[in-house]
Amino acid sequence: MSMRSDFVLSEVRYAPVWSYDDEKSWPGTQCKNGGKRQSPIDIRTTDVINDFSKQFIKYGPLVFSGYHSVLVSGINNGHTVQFSTEGDVAIHPTLTGGPLEHMYRLEQVHFHWLSEHSINGIKYPMEIHFVHVRSDLAVVDALKNKDGLAVVSVFCNVQAELDEYQQESTKEVMEHIPKLLEPGKRISGIILDMRKLLSVNSESYYTYAGSLTSPDCNEVVIWIIFDTPIYLSDAQYRLFSKVGVGRHNFRGLQKVNSHEVYRPAHATITTPQIVKVLDDMVQLVAQFFRNVTKFMTKGIKTR
Repeated sequence: MSMRSDFVLSEVRYAPVWSYDDEKSWPGTQCKNGGKRQSPIDIRTTDVINDFSKQFIKYGPLVFSGYHSVLVSGINNGHTVQFSTEGDVAIHPTLTGGPLEHMYRLEQVHFHWLSEHSINGIKYPMEIHFVHVRSDLAVVDALKNKDGLAVVSVFCNVQAELDEYQQESTKEVMEHIPKLLEPGKRISGIILDMRKLLSVNSESYYTYAGSLTSPDCNEVVIWIIFDTPIYLSDAQYRLFSKVGVGRHNFRGLQKVNSHEVYRPAHATITTPQIVKVLDDMVQLVAQFFRNVTKFMTKGIKTR
């Protein structure tokens, strides 16, 4: 998740000053030395806390306002394709609720391929980040507060063909990607319905206090990671391989330290399909041995 030059779109500086290929050389003390809540992480579903007592998710359901018609500009900043909100901040979309004590305004949306976070060691083909800033703070101040930013994360799966509903989710934004393949390319005056890119189930998510996933790796982010993915077609996903951002654009997984990952009480969490298959196999093996045990016990008793 990039913040270093993403908010200064008028500045003509597109050559990256850091690279995903060399994370050890990233600027920023916390990038170099780590911290207590660095991101991204591997989310182990067995360790996730169901927040029945509202330790972290204290403020009711998530409420997305004004996402249906958002004025944005698009840019290839050398690290990702990004769409930044334009116009007066008073008309920017806002997010409240869930783990968020304050109101947050949407500043930009960008893409990572592969995903930055993983679930039980499994990554998705893509992760979309909706970056929000606390509405009562300027960006420079938000980068110094432990809850200065809120990032909504949406995973993307890929399949050969999409049904009508799946096509509608990504069609609008994908129309602009071919115009942003080269670093420095920019388009303005776009209106997007951001609701289409959000997960179909806003009540089922993981959330934790973490950091930016790009320099300066500030530990100021409340992450909200929807577990239900949206879909890209194979052709759409292959288009991102033509975007000029280097070999890849995701930060490596960080060590889990004081991270505590929560999910809403009673939420039904989806995990990647391969995880489901492995879980099913474990259940089948366990059932097999239970049956063997019962058979052997019965045999001993009849002797």
